[in-house]
Amino acid sequence: MSTTAAKQYTLPFQEDYTMEAEAAAVFALAEFERGKGSGLIVKHQEERLLFLSKVGYPLWLFPKKDQTFIFDGLNYSNFVVVYNEIPSSKLFKKKLESSSQLLEDYFTFLSNYADYFRKPLPDTQFTLKGLIVDPDFKNDFKVYFKEAFEAVDKTAQNFFSIEPNLNLKDMENLLSEFDSLQTSLKEEADNLPECLKLIKKTNILFKIAIEYESAAAKEEADAKIKAIEEYVNPKIVKIKKEYNQNIKNVTRSFDKEIQRLQKLQARTTRSINKNQKKIRNYGWEAEAQEKMRHLIYEKRWREKIKRTESEMNGLKKELKTIGNNIESLCKEKGQKIHKLKFDLESEIKQVQQPIIDLEKERDDKTIFFRQQILKMIALGTPVINGINRNLKCWESIQDKFVDIGIKEKFDLPSLFYIPFYFACFLENETKRYLIVPPSTVGHLDFSTKLKGAIGISRIKDLLNPRFKAIAAFLQNLQELIQENVQFENHLFRLGEKNNLLKSGVFQTNVEEGLSFMKKAGWISDKEYKALSKQI
Repeated sequence: MSTTAAKQYTLPFQEDYTMEAEAAAVFALAEFERGKGSGLIVKHQEERLLFLSKVGYPLWLFPKKDQTFIFDGLNYSNFVVVYNEIPSSKLFKKKLESSSQLLEDYFTFLSNYADYFRKPLPDTQFTLKGLIVDPDFKNDFKVYFKEAFEAVDKTAQNFFSIEPNLNLKDMENLLSEFDSLQTSLKEEADNLPECLKLIKKTNILFKIAIEYESAAAKEEADAKIKAIEEYVNPKIVKIKKEYNQNIKNVTRSFDKEIQRLQKLQARTTRSINKNQKKIRNYGWEAEAQEKMRHLIYEKRWREKIKRTESEMNGLKKELKTIGNNIESLCKEKGQKIHKLKFDLESEIKQVQQPIIDLEKERDDKTIFFRQQILKMIALGTPVINGINRNLKCWESIQDKFVDIGIKEKFDLPSLFYIPFYFACFLENETKRYLIVPPSTVGHLDFSTKLKGAIGISRIKDLLNPRFKAIAAFLQNLQELIQENVQFENHLFRLGEKNNLLKSGVFQTNVEEGLSFMKKAGWISDKEYKALSKQI
C-alpha cells in the first residue's frame, strides 16, 4: 500500500475559536517573537518575518494484532529496546534430552552446563526506527486523534503537509522483524519452564532408578548373607560349645587348686593366731615368775616365747607364700580364660568373615547409591537456579515489549497530520524558526489578566499548547532542521511557497481577529495599532 492509497486525516489546530482568532493570535505571537533589534555591546539588527506557514506533521498509525503503533512520519524518533540476551534454551533442552539416558552422561551434562544460565547476560538491542512510545505522547494522541477529519485537499488555505519519508513497506518489515524477535524470545522463554520440568523429571527418574538398584543390591546381599548364616551358624554353635567346655575345665582346675590353697591359708592363719595367744600367755607366766624371783622358770617361759615366735614367723612366711600363690593362680586363670575367649571370638570371626565381607560390600553400595543421589542434586542445583534467574530476566524483558502501541482499533494503516505554524525570521544571513504547536486561543488566566492590568504584554499568553507532549515532540523539528541542511532547505522552500503573509484571506482573518482580540481585552490599543501596521 502506498502513501497515497492510505487514508489521510488532518487534525485541528484549535477547537473553540474561529479561524480569525487563530490567525490573529498566531500572527501576533510571530510578531512578538520577532527580534526588534537591541543590544548594548553587540548590536542586533531587526529581524524580518520572511514567512508564516501552516504545516502538517506526518504521523503513521499502523494497526497490527491487538494494538496500533504510532510512527514518526519523518523517521526522526526511534525506539531502542535494550534487553539481556538469554542463552539458548532450545540448545540446552536438546543437549539435556540426549544426555538423560545414562547417569554418567547426565552428570557430565550437569557439570558442563552448571554456569550456562548463570553467566553475565550480555546486552543487545533492537531499534524500531520512527516508532513513538512516549506514554505522555500516546495519551495525548489518543484524545487528539478523535478530532481528526479526513483530508480532501492538503493544499487548501495555504496548508501544506510534509511528505513522510517512512513508507508502509518499511513499517511492515520493521514490525515483522519485531514480531519475529518477540516470537523467538518467547519460544526461548517458553522453553525455560520445560527445561526446568525436564531436569526435575530426569532427577526423579534417576533417583527412582538408583533407589531401585540400591534396594536390589541390598536384597541380593541379604539373601547371600542368610544362605551363609544357615551354613555358618551351626559351626559357631559347635565352636562356642567346645570353648565353653574348655573354659569350664580350666576354671574347675584352677578353682580346685585355689580352694586347696585357701584352706591351707585359713589353717595357717589359725595357727598364727594360736601362737600369738600362746606368746601372750607365756609372757604373763614369765612376768609372774619374775615377780616371784623364780629365775629358772622365768627363763623357761622366755625360751618358749622365742620358740613360739620363731614358729609364728615361719607360719607368716608360709601365709605370704600361700597368698602369692593364690594371686598368681587367679591371674593365670584370668589370662587363660581371656585367651580362650579371644580365641573363640577370633575363630567365630574367621568363620563369619564371608558374612562380614558381604555386609561391608552391601553397606558400601548403599552409601555409594546415596552419594549418587546427593551428587545429582548438588550438580543440578546451580543449573536450576540459573534457569529460575533467566525466567525472572524474561519477565523484565517482556515488560519492555508491552504497551508500546495504543489500544485503538484501525482497520488499515492511516496517515495523520498534526498542524503547526512555522515562522521564519531573518537577521542578515541568519535564519531562525518558530514552531507553534496546536493550541487553545485566548484563554486568559488570573496571572495573564494581572499582566495586562500592570501594562505587561499578554500576547505570549494568547496561545497555550493543547497537548504538552505533542508540543514537545514538534519542537524536535528544531533539532532536525539544525542537523539536516537538506531538510531545512526543503522546509524553507515549502514555507516560502505557502506563505500565509501573502494570502489575502489570511490577512483579512488577521485584521478581523485583531479587532476581536482588542474588544475582548486580549491586546491593548497600542499593540493593536502596531500589529495592524505589520499586516
